[in-house]
Amino acid sequence: MSDRPDPDQNSLVRERFTRTAEAFAKTTVSMRAGEGEKIVQLAQAQPEDIGLDLACGPGTFAIPLAHRTRQAIGLDLTPAFLSLARKRAGEKGVENLWLLCADATAIPIRDKSIHVAVSGYSFHHMKDPLRALGELARVVVPGGRVALVDLYTPEGFDPGVNDRIERVRDASHCHTFTRAEFCQAVEQAGFRIHSMELHEDPRRFSQWMHIAGWKPDDPVWREVRRLMEKELTEDASGFHPRTVAADGPGEPEIEFTHSCIFLAATRT
Repeated sequence: MSDRPDPDQNSLVRERFTRTAEAFAKTTVSMRAGEGEKIVQLAQAQPEDIGLDLACGPGTFAIPLAHRTRQAIGLDLTPAFLSLARKRAGEKGVENLWLLCADATAIPIRDKSIHVAVSGYSFHHMKDPLRALGELARVVVPGGRVALVDLYTPEGFDPGVNDRIERVRDASHCHTFTRAEFCQAVEQAGFRIHSMELHEDPRRFSQWMHIAGWKPDDPVWREVRRLMEKELTEDASGFHPRTVAADGPGEPEIEFTHSCIFLAATRT
């Protein structure tokens, strides 16, 4: 485990999500609204709790968490995301949500002060996810609950191939866990897993690339398209891609699967 946050990785994350904040928020806030409600329910948030959303993004999970707790705190590296989260919270009349610019591997919160914590799709952007999970364990009270969701590579497929495609699309991507790796990391940090769900969510290639800030004539778009087309026959990555009719003129659309793991756990 490293002694301090990785400034280079933090810069990559900030650059990516500053550049794509508006497009990301417009798409994912609606796409993941149901996930926000689900993750808060899995965490068993209670009205008397103090809650934490680690890497809160544009507030997709932080706002539902604030609705169900006495006070909620959202942390994120990207000021543009925090600005969007504040705007959304204001529009929804949420007054008990505090949003801070901070690193998940150095949480600026005192020990054992959080009753319930959530995080969505953040650990695959971290070079040291074990440190972030350790920090989460430090700030959550014994018996406190966490609920996490992230991407995973299905068993029998190659995480290296999966990661290669993800990294060409997004330089801030570090590593997609296998299910076993994610569970082991959570338990190693000091949590007891009591619920796990695996989901396969369909994605459209064009929308996925748009969220990352790329256009069809960009070299990155073409390279990711080439790699995904290779997976149409090989499928070493576990993306399970297939071609479908495009919505308009041009080359066929590629539809693929993002495999997601939801975990609920208790601080031991």
